[in-house]
Amino acid sequence: MNYAALSDAIQAYTNNTDDDFVNEIPTFVRQAEQRIYNTVQIANLRRNMTGNLQAGNKYVSCPEDFLSAYSLALYLAPTTTATGSSGSLQITVADATSIKPGMYVSGTGIALGAVVVTVVGTTVTLDKTNTGAVSGTVSFQGGYTYLLNRDVNYIREVYPNPSFRATPKYYAIFGPNTDNVNELTFIVGPTPDANYKLELHFYYYPQSIVTAGTSWLGDNFDSTLLYGSLVEAYTWMKGEQDMMAVYDTKFKEAVLLLKNLGDGKQRGDAYLDGQVKVPVR
Repeated sequence: MNYAALSDAIQAYTNNTDDDFVNEIPTFVRQAEQRIYNTVQIANLRRNMTGNLQAGNKYVSCPEDFLSAYSLALYLAPTTTATGSSGSLQITVADATSIKPGMYVSGTGIALGAVVVTVVGTTVTLDKTNTGAVSGTVSFQGGYTYLLNRDVNYIREVYPNPSFRATPKYYAIFGPNTDNVNELTFIVGPTPDANYKLELHFYYYPQSIVTAGTSWLGDNFDSTLLYGSLVEAYTWMKGEQDMMAVYDTKFKEAVLLLKNLGDGKQRGDAYLDGQVKVPVR
């Protein structure tokens, strides 16, 4: 169901085509979407985004469409120029800062899947011989460290001195960005001791079907969108209580089906959880 079909259905169900009513339909739909997205956490509303965490700065902005966090991880990903000979296990880098054993390495002449074994000065020893002459930019990547979600007060209490720097362990939603009061920021603790890459897995507000014309809800669970919009529409119309109860019940039934998907089926599989069984008497 696209937006045009949804709008037509709302007018048909309510038997109302007045201009004032039709002009309010986008509001009804957006209100319904807001209720649904804050009630059910379906996998289709998850998104991954990478960013940067700067050394000495414990704050990082949330994405504009951020709804809630699923996980936040960081990893070191230094880049530098390097040279090395084909067939050698060693490369010489211009800057070995933040390069640590266990990091994956990639670049011209570097063997696929090569890992750092030791770092001595600017000489880096790998576990695989170079496949060709090494030159130009070489990238390193460390393992993921998933941060634990805590309250801001906890982070302030455990790390009261902002000048103390180490690998962050915790994060929390701090509050609005001072540059944009409509957007949130994360705070991490302790204060980062180096530049890190961040990977945020989060739930987001997708573009409304009102502006996009189509949406995942409209294509896959249009019943939740329709009955949610009808509840908002009938509230605006100050309609009869018995019909309001009917629409509200249908909406709750549709949301329950959606929760069965988002909070149930999408969080497991038959291999680990077993197949769903209905008792037979």
